[in-house]
Amino acid sequence: MPLRAILSNSDSDRGSRKNPAANSTSKPAGHGLVTSIAAPSAPHVDHKAVEVLRSLRDFHLLLRSERLYDKNHPSRLDSLDSAYDSLRQITESLEGLEIRVERGGIVAPKVGEGHLPDARGEMQALASDLHRVGIWSLGFSRKFHVGELDTLARLMKQSLLELDEPEGAAGNAWWPARLLENRVEGISVNTQTDRKVDNVLASLIGALVAYGGHAPRETGDSPIKAPDFDDLMATLRLLARLTPPLEGARGLSPEEAARAIHGAMEEASRESVRMLLHSVSQYAPRDSEQPLPYLLRLSENMILEFLSAEFAGGSLTPPAVRPEFHRLADVLVDSGAYTGPHASQHLSSLAVAWATDTHREQLMNRFWLELPAREKSAVVRGPDVWCVPVAALKQTLGQLVDTGADAPRREARSIVLNYLRRLELSEAPARRLVAAGLRELVPLFESLWPNQLPEELSRSAMKALQAETAPETAALLAALVEALGRIAVMRADYAGFEFILTGLERAPRDKEHDHMTALATRLVAQDRWFILVDASLANRPLDPVLPRLLQRDPDRLLDRLTLLLTEPRGVDMLPAMSRLLRTIGVPVLNLLETRLYEARRQRVTAAIKLLAAADSERLLRGLARAIGSWEWNLQDLAVSELSRLSNSASAQSAAFVFSAILAEAHPMVVPMMIDQIGLAQETTGVPQLVEIAAGEHEVLRDQFVRIKAIEALGRMRSYEAAELLRTLVEKRDGLTYAEPAGLRAAAEDALALIENRPSFKQAAAAFGAPAQSSSSYPIPRRYVRVPLESPLRAQIEGSSAGLARVKTISLGGAYLESPKKLTVGDSIKLEVRTGLRKINFTAVVRNIGQDGNGIEFVHMRDEDRERLRKFVQRHLQL
Repeated sequence: MPLRAILSNSDSDRGSRKNPAANSTSKPAGHGLVTSIAAPSAPHVDHKAVEVLRSLRDFHLLLRSERLYDKNHPSRLDSLDSAYDSLRQITESLEGLEIRVERGGIVAPKVGEGHLPDARGEMQALASDLHRVGIWSLGFSRKFHVGELDTLARLMKQSLLELDEPEGAAGNAWWPARLLENRVEGISVNTQTDRKVDNVLASLIGALVAYGGHAPRETGDSPIKAPDFDDLMATLRLLARLTPPLEGARGLSPEEAARAIHGAMEEASRESVRMLLHSVSQYAPRDSEQPLPYLLRLSENMILEFLSAEFAGGSLTPPAVRPEFHRLADVLVDSGAYTGPHASQHLSSLAVAWATDTHREQLMNRFWLELPAREKSAVVRGPDVWCVPVAALKQTLGQLVDTGADAPRREARSIVLNYLRRLELSEAPARRLVAAGLRELVPLFESLWPNQLPEELSRSAMKALQAETAPETAALLAALVEALGRIAVMRADYAGFEFILTGLERAPRDKEHDHMTALATRLVAQDRWFILVDASLANRPLDPVLPRLLQRDPDRLLDRLTLLLTEPRGVDMLPAMSRLLRTIGVPVLNLLETRLYEARRQRVTAAIKLLAAADSERLLRGLARAIGSWEWNLQDLAVSELSRLSNSASAQSAAFVFSAILAEAHPMVVPMMIDQIGLAQETTGVPQLVEIAAGEHEVLRDQFVRIKAIEALGRMRSYEAAELLRTLVEKRDGLTYAEPAGLRAAAEDALALIENRPSFKQAAAAFGAPAQSSSSYPIPRRYVRVPLESPLRAQIEGSSAGLARVKTISLGGAYLESPKKLTVGDSIKLEVRTGLRKINFTAVVRNIGQDGNGIEFVHMRDEDRERLRKFVQRHLQL
């Protein structure tokens, strides 16, 4: 028969009987307590626990559907089907299911004695609903059917609505009577099951029963009043005094322990014994539970239950929760001292447990976590949110964040900002609690505000830090501000980071504010400084805040840029570095210029590259002063950087400076400087070039340098040098020419350019290539390059020795294919075979391509120069 048909028949049968009025139970003191913190749940949830959780979730959904829909509504019937199927499956698997309802959770003894896992608070909500209708335990046998489950749901709804359950112990019999009246046999409510109880605990329960009913101070049939704080403290004192004999302290004999228990009972009031007996009956010992864990759990439940009731009734305010916890805990500690007949005074194990701050904090966390949602929401949204322990607040916020919906996340943000505003409280302990809590909530900030933190967070934290005088609270606030600064940097919120840093730097420079100065230093620690520098060099528009941040420490910035330039990607980042340095301006450029005169080669190299890219005029000034102290490769680097097309705006100035310092430069650097003078048409250098070309210069008399000077004069069309060039071409010493062939050939080509002879085209082909220069070359072309169909074989000598092939060649350089990895700036010796002849060069690597390296000839002998010239001209005529 279909399930819904069975339900319909069951409903009609129940309708023919009189449905008794549902009475609601008044919950006794101690009702709904949670399991002890000392018994944590298992770290791994097994398959049975998962199935029990699923079935109880379906059961809870059925109870909610019962309150929302009519009995024949499709949604209610679907919930009933699902709950029955899952409960029936687990009862068959476990041969019956029993659950115990405790404060804040559910215990299933066949799965474990701890609370069922409850990450989303579903079991806590179910426990609360069951408590409200007076259910402490619930059992499903293997024989229960869907009609009985339907009846249970209807009875719970009626009990909740009518609210006339009998008070006191009679309430325990109300549910069994109702189930029997409605012929429910497969489901049991509030029935005791057999448990293995420790003998000592059994004796205690027996004594409580005896004294609870026949206490000497019992007077008449006066009504039992609701317990107050004095009653609870008296009961806790009784429990503490009972602990030493129960745990067999200091070798007490059974007779002495029994006398101690009865003595404590005799001294206690009737109300204390009754209250303890009621708590024991409500929270019975678990299977094989030892006395000390049970008494600890019992004391926890008594305190939590009483304070929760006081809080719900408005008698206990949020700021008073913590003091009351400590007050009650101190009662247990002070009353736990025992003076035995065989030993001196000592504390019981229960008192020792309650004496620890850790245990008290755990209980306070439980109190706030297990509050009803409405009461908890009122506290966390109000001015007393600082009273909530951070662990409880963090769990509440985490649950709101995990939902993923907008409304809960907005509520969580509102709670955090409300908590933040409590930093303005006048009480120092409250501010310390809030500061510590905010520091622990930082990981949640990133989830709540995934894009950018609100300005209020930083502003309030900074304001509180500046005003705080307590060292411990100031340290917590400093950690909070540092965390906010870290988040701002990681999210590229540089304006927010600057706001924090500026606020710290504006603090007075006195001893009271030393912690703020130290924090400002920590905020730009090594890792965050690297992030700021890397962000300023990224391939995107420069954030205007970054230069302002980085100019705070120019020396450190330059150290970072120097290190980056040594990496393979350093050359690619040079334009971005130049942009940053120009934006910062004078502070960093002045420091960079001073680095030209340092002894550390790496710093000088970086300074040359950065100044050449950012402010070539400063590099020129430094070059004139430092060139005499630099080794030749630093001179070569500076001259080559200043000769780049990117620095064409300062080409004239560079040529002028070059002409002034030619005599101080290294011989292998002079040729490039002379080329630049010629290309820039710097006529002030003509007299000196003429002197060099004539071989009359005091220092520069090398034949290669003289050839370079002659070529420069030809490029500048210097008529003043025409007579000298003619002399160099024609002068003889007897039957032979006075000058070598290579020099005479260069002079003849230069003279052809000056006098515009018919051989002008041939001379222009040799070294008239500036017209072919373009931005695709880093340094202007000074000579025509000849591509070779059959590459020439070459031998590299020195540290990078190996074979290479020359693919293109000119009077000024070549392009090599080589398996050897060369670096820009490397100096090499090169031997090139042209047929049966060899040409030897000294060259410097200027650029690196995908399959080779571009090199520039910086020196060669006269005869090698002539061989190269003839080789180039021969290939140009082909």
